Parts: sequence; C-alpha cells; structure tokens
Amino acid sequence: MPSIVEVVAEGFERSGVDLSALGLAWARAMPAITIVPAFGLRALPAPARIVMGLAFAASIFPALAPVAATSSQPWAFMALVEVARGLPVAIAAAIPLWAATMAGGVADALRGSRETPSVPAVEGSATPLGILLSLLASAIFLGTGGPARVVDALARHPTGAHPLTAAADDLVSGITLAVALGGPLLAAAVVIEIAAALIARAASPAQVHALLAPLRALGTLAVMAVVLERLAAALATATAAAP
Repeated sequence: MPSIVEVVAEGFERSGVDLSALGLAWARAMPAITIVPAFGLRALPAPARIVMGLAFAASIFPALAPVAATSSQPWAFMALVEVARGLPVAIAAAIPLWAATMAGGVADALRGSRETPSVPAVEGSATPLGILLSLLASAIFLGTGGPARVVDALARHPTGAHPLTAAADDLVSGITLAVALGGPLLAAAVVIEIAAALIARAASPAQVHALLAPLRALGTLAVMAVVLERLAAALATATAAAP
C-alpha cells in the first residue's frame, strides 16, 4: 500500500500543485515568519508558525514554479537560496518594528528605568516603553495590510538581486529610522539636563539632586507624551512603505 505521504503528493499533483515549488515558496516565506515581530515570534508555537509559512507559500508558489521546473540544482540547495532571497524582505518588514522598540528603549534609558520585562511578542530584553511602541508598530503593520505587502514582495522579489546587498541596505535604512525616532527624545534630554544643572547651581549650597532625579523622569515622559502622535505618524509612514 502507498504511504500517506505518497497519497498526499498524488492528491496535490492531481490538483495541479507542484510540491517542489510549494516547498521553495515556504523556504522563501519562513524568514519573514521567523523574525517579523508582528507575526508573533515566541508567542506562537513552532507548528503554528510553520502553518503560517505554508499559508504564505500557497499564495506565492506559482511564481516559483518555473524555477523549480527548470533548475538542475538539488532541491535542498535551491531551498537555501530561497531562504536567502526571502531574508531581505523579512528584514525590511521587521525594521520599523525594531526601530520602535529601540525608540522606546531610548526613552526608558533617559528616564532611568532599568526594567526589562519579558514579552514573547517582542524579541530581546525590551524596556516597558519599548514593548508598548513595538506593539503599537505591530498593530499599525497588521492594520495597514502588512502581511499582504510581505506576500506581494516575496512573490515579485527579483531573483537577480544579491541578498546580502539588499539586507545591508535594509539595515542602513533601519538605523536611519531609529535615529530619526530617537532624535527628539535625545534633544529633549539635553535640554532637561541643562535645566536641571541650572536649577542645582541656583539652589547651591542646598542639595536638590534627590529632588531633580524624579523630575528628569517626569520631564522625559512629558516629552514622550508630546511627541507620541508624531512618533506614531512616522512609524505608520515607515511601516506602510515596508517591505
């Protein structure tokens, strides 16, 4: 009797589904499923992420059918190539979300917070404001059709582009975005520090440093509240443009 795998393969072939192309499409989609925070990260179990990757692959595998049909390379090698080709798309989609986390981390560092709560949907040791901004960026990503843009980018990704060059360009763009998001907070921190130094000098010889420490934190949070709308607008623009 044929095995269950053979039966499933025959059923796919009768339906016109090329399993080789589907596997290559799954390999191309998995980097995005793995590193984009909006897709759950550790909040989703591995089987759920595999199924999500198959859903993405089912949408893009017709674009890879010619590659699977004409290439003479071993399938495992072609799968590794497709993982490399999907990596720049994944990085481009994840960069605005990472930048939001870093901007929140800058704000927490300026207000003196050392808390690093663990949240499965945010990678690394993110700070409280970093987690909030990362979740905000993920909501913007999902609400503005981010998964559809990722699938479209994976389907039309040019096979001639060098993956390392594309990934490097995406990382440079991410650094630029992170600096743009954190710049107003850093500028406000300089102003707050100068004001605190002037107050301490005017109050000398009285020791007001213990009083000024919480005021610095309050000042940073006040600036964060003022720029939050502009920060969200910048995140929305960057998220809508990626990948």
